[in-house]
Amino acid sequence: MVTLDTSHSMPLPAGVSLGRAIRALRAERGLSLSQLALAAALDKGYLSRVERGLKVPSVAIVLRISTALEVSAAQLFGAAERQEPIFVTRAGDRAERTADDGNYHMEILTQSTGSAGLEVFLMYPPAEFANEPEAAHRGEEVLFVVAGTVEVRFAETVLVLETGDSVQFPGPLRHQVRRLAEKSCVLISVYGP
Repeated sequence: MVTLDTSHSMPLPAGVSLGRAIRALRAERGLSLSQLALAAALDKGYLSRVERGLKVPSVAIVLRISTALEVSAAQLFGAAERQEPIFVTRAGDRAERTADDGNYHMEILTQSTGSAGLEVFLMYPPAEFANEPEAAHRGEEVLFVVAGTVEVRFAETVLVLETGDSVQFPGPLRHQVRRLAEKSCVLISVYGP
């Protein structure tokens, strides 16, 4: 039996938010707010609110921003990327990699080594469809309802998914998710370039 050493986990520094991490990476790359907004296909005002911590972006928006910045979503959450083939994220460490605006909450579960790999999130969707760009991003997506009931809206299809249900679709397909029951939780897995 092999024992994995997870003690070298790098926690998020106190007070560093998702928005501030995005701003720091944007500045490090010499991009203006307008340039990053254009590269991520976002409204400049919306991106500004994200950077100031006034808005928590959806998983799809995080993926679009991470692709535009050429980093993994884990890096935006302050996670140290791992090069090992096996790594463990302990429950206590996961709590440090969350974003919450009081209405929308998500946690990142993975620490992939590149911006094109597997990204996995827990999302606690809002009661109403978010007032932000509809989700569309790279890769293939799977939604699995861990708890509760959610509604997933596509351009011409609306699905109601309950605990244990899942749906798979191309990430570029525009979609939105909202909860129909309190304490609903969705596992989101995105894979691909």
